[in-house]
Amino acid sequence: MIETLYVKYGSRLTSGVSEYLYDYLLADDTLRPFFAAVDMDNLRDHMAAFIGSLTGGPDIYEGRSMGEAHAAYEISSGHFQAVAGHLAKALDDAGIDAEDKDIILAAVSGLAPQIINHH
Repeated sequence: MIETLYVKYGSRLTSGVSEYLYDYLLADDTLRPFFAAVDMDNLRDHMAAFIGSLTGGPDIYEGRSMGEAHAAYEISSGHFQAVAGHLAKALDDAGIDAEDKDIILAAVSGLAPQIINHH
C-alpha cells in the first residue's frame, strides 16, 4: 500500500496546518479583512477537511467549490501568493518535509484559476 501524505502526517497536516495558516492570515493586515465576517472555527474545520482530501485522506470536505467560496471576494494574484506564502510557513511549522511541502504547494497553486477573480 502506498502511504499518502495524509497517512504520513495525520492531524499534524490537517488541523495543525489549518490552525497555523489561519493564525498567519489573521495576523496579516492585508488579508485579515477577508475574514472579518467569517466563522473562523467553521473555516478552520473546512480547511482541515480540504487539506485531508487534497493529500489522500477521506473526501469529507463538504464546503462549496473553490470558485463559489471565493467569488464574493476580490482576490488578486498578490493575495493568492501571500496566502501561499503563509501556507508554506504553516507547513514548516507543522514539520512537513520539504519535498512533501512542495507537492502540497504545487497542488494548491493549481487552484489559482478558481480563486483569483480580480486583477
